[in-house]
Amino acid sequence: MSSHDALRRWVAEQMGVDVETADPAVVADLDEVTGVAEAGYVRFLLGLAKYRPLVG
Repeated sequence: MSSHDALRRWVAEQMGVDVETADPAVVADLDEVTGVAEAGYVRFLLGLAKYRPLVG
């Protein structure tokens, strides 16, 4: 499972969304919220002095 999938599953859990049975509009909202969460996660990592991303 990728980190995207794990985060999406966690966000769905927090939103009370069952991805398998949810309406497409709800899944679209879930994907939007997941994207915002991923962006925040990346910004947080980049702000850590000890974090050094791989280059290349």
